[in-house]
Amino acid sequence: MQLPAITGILLCLTLTAAKHIVCPNMKTAAQYAVVAGAGMTNTGISVISGKVALKPTPTLTGFPLGVTSGVIDLNNAAAIQAITDCTSAYSYCKSVPFTVDMTGIVLAGKTLTSGTYKFSSTAGISATGNLTLNGPGVYIFQVGSAILTGANSRILLENGARAGCVYWQVGSSATFSASSFFLGNVLAYASATFGNAVTYEGTVCTHTGDFTLINDNIRHQPSCTC
Repeated sequence: MQLPAITGILLCLTLTAAKHIVCPNMKTAAQYAVVAGAGMTNTGISVISGKVALKPTPTLTGFPLGVTSGVIDLNNAAAIQAITDCTSAYSYCKSVPFTVDMTGIVLAGKTLTSGTYKFSSTAGISATGNLTLNGPGVYIFQVGSAILTGANSRILLENGARAGCVYWQVGSSATFSASSFFLGNVLAYASATFGNAVTYEGTVCTHTGDFTLINDNIRHQPSCTC
């Protein structure tokens, strides 16, 4: 067999494997918009469309004024289980073999198909930039440390891509700058900080750190079924 043919077969197998990543199982955590391993602090009129779980530090500041449409579980059995399930999903996402190493590459201006994308350190979308996710399947972003979005940045979905099938495994903290639009399931080891007027679609889990909001809008999305 000629070398070009062998190369083509290997490329086909690689792409096929990328399209058939098993969906990370969020279990009970998939029911929540917010799962926080410490307290949650809000300034202004933030709206959380979905359930909230806080454990083991059930400090909830700025609600009401901020509003949530779902049940708030504070350091009860449901909250403990949700944190446990977030941790399991975090570990699974971290263990998946990556498709592409994107360390040092800015996500703004990129169009990506389903697969697993590795960042050895930080990852981010620069101010006013767009990241486009194109097509169905599972998207896993393995971020070694922090993720940061610039002001007015956006994630766009095309051709069957779904927020519930996007996973961000973040080694430290997630920071979303003012008026940015972000989506997916963020599994952050430490904290999550939302700047003013951020729109978020999906589930955010913080394992050990605080959850901070300022006039933000978080909308829970159905979990991945692909």
